[in-house]
Amino acid sequence: MHFDCDTVLFSVGLIPENELTRAAGIAIDPRTNGPVVFENMETSMPGVFACGNVVHVHDLVDYVSEEAAAAGRAAVRYLAQGETGERHEIPITFEGGIRYTVPASIDPKLVQDDLVLRFRVGGVMKKRVVKLYLGDEAVVSRKRPVMAPGEMEELKLTKDMLAAHPGLSRIHITVEEA
Repeated sequence: MHFDCDTVLFSVGLIPENELTRAAGIAIDPRTNGPVVFENMETSMPGVFACGNVVHVHDLVDYVSEEAAAAGRAAVRYLAQGETGERHEIPITFEGGIRYTVPASIDPKLVQDDLVLRFRVGGVMKKRVVKLYLGDEAVVSRKRPVMAPGEMEELKLTKDMLAAHPGLSRIHITVEEA
């Protein structure tokens, strides 16, 4: 398969510079120093996708590879379909010591595959429960004996979960005492 495109930029290293991202006018998340990305790894500039350590520092190369595959699939869809039109973004909100999430927001109608929501906490935490809420319903609850800032946490948000919540207006993650 062959796709024509203007540019493919690879940035290799743990903490790459994001001057090009900033110069392009792409929104930067001040907590990660990387571009804000949607559910499909697209940035605030239509047709520009980002993944891996340019978005946020990963602790496992497997996570980088997973994000790269998701961004690649989304870029192929974008090339085939063009812009999706108006987005209805739902920001992912959080509390209980979470520093940030990737993606930062989701448009449920544009979700093509199950999503992995990744986040980091701001300090060492023991005996906690992580909950993912769609609206007011906790759809995932996971016990975590220890969480630390140096280790990525993740939750899976499935297409079925989203389909079961039409008209969704709130996606929220909490960390609570177990």
